[in-house]
Amino acid sequence: MIAFVINTRYNDIRYFLPATKPYCNTDMLGKGKLMRILNVIDHILDKDSGNVILSQKEIAKDNLEISKYVEKVIDKFEKSEYVELELSRIPMLEQFWNGRDDFQKLTEKFALDYFDSIKVNEKIPGGDLLFFNVELEDLSQMIGIAKLDYTQRYIHNVEYDDDVLVNNIVQNNSILPSPSQGVKNMLLMDGDKVQLREQQYTGESGKWLMSRDFLNVAAVPAKVSNNVKQIKKSIQKISEQYDDGDDFTVTSKTQQAIHDSIETDGVIDNDYIADVVFDQKEEAKAEFKDQLAKKAIEPVVSVPNADYFEKKYERQKIKLDNGIEINVPISLLKNRDAIEFETNPDGSTSVVIKNIGSLKSNF
Repeated sequence: MIAFVINTRYNDIRYFLPATKPYCNTDMLGKGKLMRILNVIDHILDKDSGNVILSQKEIAKDNLEISKYVEKVIDKFEKSEYVELELSRIPMLEQFWNGRDDFQKLTEKFALDYFDSIKVNEKIPGGDLLFFNVELEDLSQMIGIAKLDYTQRYIHNVEYDDDVLVNNIVQNNSILPSPSQGVKNMLLMDGDKVQLREQQYTGESGKWLMSRDFLNVAAVPAKVSNNVKQIKKSIQKISEQYDDGDDFTVTSKTQQAIHDSIETDGVIDNDYIADVVFDQKEEAKAEFKDQLAKKAIEPVVSVPNADYFEKKYERQKIKLDNGIEINVPISLLKNRDAIEFETNPDGSTSVVIKNIGSLKSNF
């Protein structure tokens, strides 16, 4: 079992690991590179009391517990979806980056300003703001800011009742999330780019979004997943209009084209997708491009985290009307030695899975 507990007296994060897994150095792996912590500090945003508890000192750089925690937070972030912006578009973060030599002072101001921004929205939970500055093996630096929302857990508490020891069970409302859960609001920045993951909150005071309401970014790029959703909707609509094959064929072609475009070029090339799906139907291609333009989707969509999306779209889930679901690797969909779709005389479809060496059932 792994647990994370806040020590409110010292603003420390305690990361408890099983005794069988010791760590013997403070270097971390992230972005596929070796990293070393230069600065790390944690400030508490206590919405219950309406106060920010500022740490008066950074956490020790050789703290193995925090090193591992930061490593896992970064690793989870980089295996998720985020948007990417130019650092120069966000003056607040650009000033933070340029003044990073005075790390503690910068984090204090950031935490106070952040708290002022979120305190009126009752839907935004309290939590910690974790700041870290790391050095990569090429001696470049990366700064991260993560809002760690509290979770409720039950813990044991040793108490005394008239000098009699009682092991009680109490609810702790200030447990930090496991890094494997992912962080809802987090950013990583280097000297050029900012990678941002955020969540919108809607309360009685209105909607709050970190990029818009705190960082003052006028427009954030649409999430890749949202663009893909709109691309698929447009293709489905146009395919129905032009009677361009059954839903399954169209969906499979679209998924294959999206995956191949990301795998080959690290982008979503909508001209390529139109060619694959609509083939020689020029009117359908033109209408597809027109619909995307109306939805403000560029002909070529940048994919900041190509590895994540390549993996996400490398499989096609097939749902049959009899309740059976099949999860097929994209690479095998056109391989008739692996899977084949046969149309029966009555119009129904048979799915034939071939050359199976063994069957495994996961419990």
